[in-house]
Amino acid sequence: MTSQPHIHRLDAIALPRYRPHFIDLYREVYAEPPYLETDEHVAAYVQRFAEESSQPGFTLVIAETDTEVVGYAYGHAFSADEWWPETDHEPIETKGRTKFAVIELAVRKPHRGQGIGTQLMTTLLDDRPEHLATLCSNPAAPARHIYQHWGWQPVATAYPPGVPPMDVLVLQL
Repeated sequence: MTSQPHIHRLDAIALPRYRPHFIDLYREVYAEPPYLETDEHVAAYVQRFAEESSQPGFTLVIAETDTEVVGYAYGHAFSADEWWPETDHEPIETKGRTKFAVIELAVRKPHRGQGIGTQLMTTLLDDRPEHLATLCSNPAAPARHIYQHWGWQPVATAYPPGVPPMDVLVLQL
């Protein structure tokens, strides 16, 4: 087992082989507080992942050791006129600007606090052609404070079905 995970982008050809790893990691991470997601949420994620991975500009980055996937991050492009559904508003500073939507960033608990999340996010956003990155975060999640530390700014609130309201954040690229 390597001491430091290898961080790399995953191409479309390898995606089906890794999909079960992402589902297991999602199940593990989102079973924790404050999420407490159930098998029903995981099933919805499986469907959502299939849709999201076919979106324009889809990019996925993984962190893996010799024996397991310990983290991943992915997202896809939003056009200049696209914004998160179920939000209270689209801020003026994002209107008419291309955006990269970060959909997931997850790291297994034993591997947190080692900079893996930072490396995943940095690799995911490196060389993006969009003006802004955006994501939704549970305000009670530890990750929410990390995003703010990284420079993400709150701009709106999203009200997705079946989960608590989420903070919508943006980052200049």
